Amino acid sequence: MMSVTTRTGIKILLVAMVGVGAAGIVAERNLAASPPPSASTEVDSRPRVELVLPRRVTVAQRLQSNATLEAFEETDLFAKISGYLSDVRVDIGDHVKAGQVLAVIETPEMEQELAEDKARLESKQSSLETARRQLDHFKANVMLQNALLMRREELGAAGHFISDRTLDEVRANAEIAKADLSVAEAKLALAANQVDLAAATVEKIKALLAYSQIVAPFDGVVARRLVNRGDLVQAATATRTTPLFTVQRIDTIRVFCEVPENDVPHLHIGDPATVKPSGFDGKPFIGKVTRFSLRLDPQTRNMRTEIDLSNPEERLYPGMYAEVSLEMNRRPDALTVPAAAVGSDGDGEFVYTITDNRIARLAIESGLTDNGRIEVTAGLSEGTPVVATIKSAPPPETAVQPPMARAASDLQNVV
Repeated sequence: MMSVTTRTGIKILLVAMVGVGAAGIVAERNLAASPPPSASTEVDSRPRVELVLPRRVTVAQRLQSNATLEAFEETDLFAKISGYLSDVRVDIGDHVKAGQVLAVIETPEMEQELAEDKARLESKQSSLETARRQLDHFKANVMLQNALLMRREELGAAGHFISDRTLDEVRANAEIAKADLSVAEAKLALAANQVDLAAATVEKIKALLAYSQIVAPFDGVVARRLVNRGDLVQAATATRTTPLFTVQRIDTIRVFCEVPENDVPHLHIGDPATVKPSGFDGKPFIGKVTRFSLRLDPQTRNMRTEIDLSNPEERLYPGMYAEVSLEMNRRPDALTVPAAAVGSDGDGEFVYTITDNRIARLAIESGLTDNGRIEVTAGLSEGTPVVATIKSAPPPETAVQPPMARAASDLQNVV
């Protein structure tokens, strides 16, 4: 009986010890999980601001303008002479080479006139040849008469008897021969002038007949054809100016836009230009300012500016409408900040930075604004962070949480 009681007491004691141990472990875990009592449980109520570092990029003054496309060369071809079109060899859209015959005008009356003028020229040339032979004859006669006169005078000087009458006759014949020679020379000059006139008339008719063929002045494309075979065409005059064809050179396209007066001082030959024609979904065309008019339109105060675009595939057509972006006053490696980081007041432009964990105002001078960034020309160093958005920033002297500048990878995404 005594032995049973002892065993039961031992079991109860072991259970009590296990329970105490378990309670101790639970209390220890709860004590470790609960934070120790401390006086620093206050939350930092100071505002936090986002900072960005200034960035060096290329900025430029950009001008958006409307533009029209025109052929590099364009000419209307007119008839120089009147007649019927016996042949029309091209149509719109045809590519032509310089000197290629586009149409032929039939002029039988002028061809007959040319034949008559050629015959007249041959007659005048024959008369000129006759005048030359006559001149040679009279030159020989002058030489003969001069020789006879000299011989008579020598005989008289030698004591031979020569009557005065005979001597006078010889002298008169010599004078007559000289006069005849002068007349022959005048006739020769007249005949030569008549030949020149007849030859010039022939060349004139030949030149006019050359206009019976309408030829392309340069390599290009036929943009308009306003005649058909058999049409009667009239020589162009001040009151009759209907062309036969219009030929355009489109391997290079001229792009014309207007630059306002305020932007003219910044415009230079070679400034980059981006041209986006209407209806094109692909990449825009890149070119440069080729030339400008050096004068402003008195009515619009704009200056006509031209950009030449190479068009070997003939994707661009004269008459198209386009949008042009001119890049003027380009400044590489400019120190810039986001446009949202710059403010202005009565004292000028400024940015906010952090000094001793407080908002500080920095006065700056700005330059160009490009693609959402503003060029800072004075008042800011490259390593000074600025508040990213000035509108939501607290006023100067406000205490803020310690600054955390945006990472370099994020800076690349800032526009």
